[in-house]
Amino acid sequence: MESETYQQPYYDDKIQQYNDFSFNTSDISTTAETPLTPLTDKEAKEQEIIIYEFHFPVDLCGRLIGRQGVHVDYIRQMTQVDLVVRDDAVSFEKQVVALHGRRVDVEQAIELIAKRFPPDRYPQVAFKPINKKIVVRQRPPERVPVPQSVAQLYLPDGIPTEVLVTSVVSCNHIFVQQILHPSYAELARLDNSMSVFYHHTEMTPLLPRPIQSGVICAAPTQAGWFRALITVYNSNDDMAMIKFLDYGGYLYVHANSLRLLRQDFMIIPFQGVEVYLDNVVPADSKIA
Repeated sequence: MESETYQQPYYDDKIQQYNDFSFNTSDISTTAETPLTPLTDKEAKEQEIIIYEFHFPVDLCGRLIGRQGVHVDYIRQMTQVDLVVRDDAVSFEKQVVALHGRRVDVEQAIELIAKRFPPDRYPQVAFKPINKKIVVRQRPPERVPVPQSVAQLYLPDGIPTEVLVTSVVSCNHIFVQQILHPSYAELARLDNSMSVFYHHTEMTPLLPRPIQSGVICAAPTQAGWFRALITVYNSNDDMAMIKFLDYGGYLYVHANSLRLLRQDFMIIPFQGVEVYLDNVVPADSKIA
């Protein structure tokens, strides 16, 4: 972001303090229409459509939103920016504020919020972007890489383990969760955060094309949004076979219903363990 766009000292200080506010273009959603007249680099950057997210203290969210949402409505009317407040995936003490609109309008929205929460009275309010992840609608999309820290859980070898069966593919092919694993307690909160975030599908980028097998994404069901793996993609009808990584099971879906998975939704290991049972056959099968 170019600091001369706004001259208010507070905002410029924040830009200098958080150099990562200069937008990262590694996360992209769609391509924009070609303008009729050439734009300068500065003008083109100001017109980019972005999603900017930052943490916000839970105890101040009421003041941010205003009675019956009056302050949020004011920001939307003044800036034409869509503002969404959602739960954070890992912390009960803060929430996530997402601003969606033109870069220049998002800057103005942050200015309005900063005026409502001056730093001398609210030093806990900052505008540092989450994971430096900014979605820009100006260039071809790229997949978000899966962090190496994210793991797939497996059953411990030779140790009795209490599990919950979450999906049955066949009599000898099931998915289970390890309900005593430390990360299991965070799954419900992750599910809720994903469902809240992806409910606003217009603010979430589609999967990049061409779609490839092995891509991890967010997939919708009637129960909400969940982490999934694309196992097969049929380009002829734009359909994909996906495997749900936390609850198991397979589903054949339209690829345009899938969304890029945010990196902060990769915080806990994939909970669904795929299990094949030996010497198990249907009751009516004849064993040779």
